[in-house]
Amino acid sequence: MVTGSLISRSGYDAPTPVSALGEEALRQMPVTQIGELVDRLPAFQGSQNSRNNVSISDGTSGTNLLDLRGMGANRTLVLLDGKRVVGSSIGGSRGGAVDISNFPSGLVRRVEVITGGASATYGADALAGVVNFMLDKDYTGFKVRAQGSMTTHGDGEAYQLGFTGGVPFADDRGHFLIDVERGYDAAIEGKPRDWADPLSALVRNSDYAPGNGQPFYKIIDDAGLSVVTRGGLIVGGPLRGTQFQNGGTPVPFEFGKIHSGIWMEGGDWETSTIHKATGLAMEQERDSIFLRTSYELTNDTNVYGEFMYSDSHSVNPGTALPFRLGNVTIRSGNPFIPASVQSAMDAQGIDSFLMGTVNGDAGAAQFEGRRELQRLVVGAEGAFDAFGSSWDWDVSYVDNENDITQKTPNNLINSRYNLAVDAVVGANGQIVCRINADSNPANDNSDCVPYNNMGTGVLSPAAKDFVFDTGWATMLLEQEVLSGAVVGEPFENWAGPVSLAFGASYRTEEVAGETSELDQQGVFLGGNYNPTFGDYDVTEFYAETVVPLLKDVALAQQVDINGAFRSTDYSTSGQVDTWKLGLSWRVNDDVRVRATRSRDIRAPSLGDLFDAGTSGTGSIDDPFTGETTQYISQTRGNVNVQPEIGDTTGIGVIYQPSWLPEFSLSVDYYNIEVSDAILTVGTQEILQRCFDGNTALCDSVIRGSDGLIDMIVVQPQNLLLQEAAGWDIEASYRFPLSNISSGLQGDLSFRAMVTLIDKLNTTDGKSSHDGVGVTGPERDSPGFGLNSAENRYLANVTYANGPFDATLTARGMGSGVYSNRYVQCDIGSCPTSTNTINDNHIDSITYFDLALNYQIGEGRVYVALQNMLDEDPPHVATTSFWSGPGNMGFYDRMGRIVRVGVNYDF
Repeated sequence: MVTGSLISRSGYDAPTPVSALGEEALRQMPVTQIGELVDRLPAFQGSQNSRNNVSISDGTSGTNLLDLRGMGANRTLVLLDGKRVVGSSIGGSRGGAVDISNFPSGLVRRVEVITGGASATYGADALAGVVNFMLDKDYTGFKVRAQGSMTTHGDGEAYQLGFTGGVPFADDRGHFLIDVERGYDAAIEGKPRDWADPLSALVRNSDYAPGNGQPFYKIIDDAGLSVVTRGGLIVGGPLRGTQFQNGGTPVPFEFGKIHSGIWMEGGDWETSTIHKATGLAMEQERDSIFLRTSYELTNDTNVYGEFMYSDSHSVNPGTALPFRLGNVTIRSGNPFIPASVQSAMDAQGIDSFLMGTVNGDAGAAQFEGRRELQRLVVGAEGAFDAFGSSWDWDVSYVDNENDITQKTPNNLINSRYNLAVDAVVGANGQIVCRINADSNPANDNSDCVPYNNMGTGVLSPAAKDFVFDTGWATMLLEQEVLSGAVVGEPFENWAGPVSLAFGASYRTEEVAGETSELDQQGVFLGGNYNPTFGDYDVTEFYAETVVPLLKDVALAQQVDINGAFRSTDYSTSGQVDTWKLGLSWRVNDDVRVRATRSRDIRAPSLGDLFDAGTSGTGSIDDPFTGETTQYISQTRGNVNVQPEIGDTTGIGVIYQPSWLPEFSLSVDYYNIEVSDAILTVGTQEILQRCFDGNTALCDSVIRGSDGLIDMIVVQPQNLLLQEAAGWDIEASYRFPLSNISSGLQGDLSFRAMVTLIDKLNTTDGKSSHDGVGVTGPERDSPGFGLNSAENRYLANVTYANGPFDATLTARGMGSGVYSNRYVQCDIGSCPTSTNTINDNHIDSITYFDLALNYQIGEGRVYVALQNMLDEDPPHVATTSFWSGPGNMGFYDRMGRIVRVGVNYDF
């Protein structure tokens, strides 16, 4: 069964490229979660591992999301045995993407990846390709599996326990399957790795002036923040440079060279960094069960039912310390001010000072998420005779529910913090909040507890309880799919049978949510969830055919044309058609050529359409008046957003020489052009583009009768044009060592896969972004764009001899840059440009993995080393003061991992 087509017949090779991982590959490269192995295929770029995403805002923490071509996880369609699974979130570039961390790994016999558009065959969201996890529905027997792992740094403990069973019944007319699994991954708090220190940052160079030879941007080492410390730092006025340490003791703070406002180079940089508060890996517990029963009603009719339940609980003990970047006002007379500082204020007539702090006593904001997935599939399949041939049919109903709860413990409430840090001595001599000490009882807040933010080890538990709280949100994602298809060969022509597949489906998607009142008020430092409600339905009719054109003639052993068409009607955006044309040309026994051209779509996600988003107030520069004005921003979905349209071209050659059995080589070129891609533009950009003449965005700017801005609505819009192009190369070879020498035993096999990216461009008509080889953060980016390594590769060699086999794997990517618009130059000799930088290079990386397997009776024991040389990620400067160096989307950051396990069949 080939994933690349709805039609499977003997001797037919689909024209769409498919990369596969079979049971042998799954065994030779053991991982904790199957998604980690799939993501090693070079066609994937920037996928999300369930442990490495620590965001608390987009709702995807703790999920495992696959991203083909680096075009966004929401453009990769993930199927479980050919059928859809409900998404794991609604917002951003991951909205609608499927979490694969709880798939029944004990029954997965093969994972097939279509590396090209396949919307005409499988429907919307297959714009970049399809990943199909195929199950062994005929498995018979019982097997157990157990695996434990940890890093050689002494952390990151993990284990996986599983049981799989398959039992025939009713004289083999029925078959029952079960797969049960429990997994656990421990958190890694902070960043206990050498590569995390010292901190490097990409900043605007304060020394730059036109013509002075300095770069506009600069990578600085020993990077710290000039506006905060853990215990607080006075950032302005005569007392600037006073920091508060243990017990509130004031000591001088040595400023380094100031860059870009908050960044400094050198000085007391170590006392001001907060990136190590962000955890390196999340804690996660996973429990899942998969059940399947099938029964042959007749020789030609089989009915089946599946049930899957998974429960995933993720906890991130630290996302970011509750920072206030130099904007905390401390008034004279605050009883928490150390006596020496108060005396200096009195002597110099200072009424107040500005302070910055990360409130180190309070600890980091946290994230806790739970996902309960329930999936029911019922269906029937069979065969019948018509038009003188046999036809296969399948009807099914899929009901998916993903019940998501996310919490943000220890989340700072800004308004309460502002009240609590403004402390005074009350009439009775007790320290109270100023709001409770004035003569106006109408504005009192009886719950307010004075908060001492000057020093470490000084915060009272009562003050922390008042200022910090837990935000929460619940969201229920529901998906129902009713579908049916028929496949057969109605007639033959001069070159062989003509195949035809056709069918229809009806799908509904729905979201409903609930959030805390505090989240809806937007008072938290992070999170601020709003409940989202919405639904849409989709009706689809589709057909696919394979028509043989030539057979057994000169230079054409077989030529087939493959065509597919799908008409899709969305309740929100109307009808859209997708299609595919493909050519499969077998020149001879050794050479085959394949080519495809397709029109594909990605439909707007529930988040694109209905996201309730967040609201807040701020100030903005109005180019129409030349003044700065206060306004309200409101972020929400847009029911008028339309599907993204993709046009994909692919052409490839497969070479399997008869003179070298077991060798295979394929080279494929792809080009994907996406028009009307969805982008959410920020408020200032909306206003500026409106001023520049984009009248469509002017509708998002709401003004009052006085002509001043009242509100700016931030919504997704169909604004982008994107293009991705490159090459996929795959080679494999297997041979017995006795071919080299009769005294050698065992077999040796090789497999190598390489993806080379030629083009990854994004433009919105005003700005453009070239993302090829961009593996680090870009400062002053246009706010959109796709990024990928310029090349990515996976290669392994396996030696197998009887019960023993060993696999050595090399995987990695080439060198990268921070931005393709940057021009690297030496300090002192840079040209006059705002795109110059002193270092625009990020090193390449290669990881080596080793897996040793030994068969003992019906069981197998194994030891595996992931990143066996303990390679650190390349040195990547940061632009984010809370997340720190490295790039979670491209590089392994945990170091060497040792895994041991046992599988036993009985």
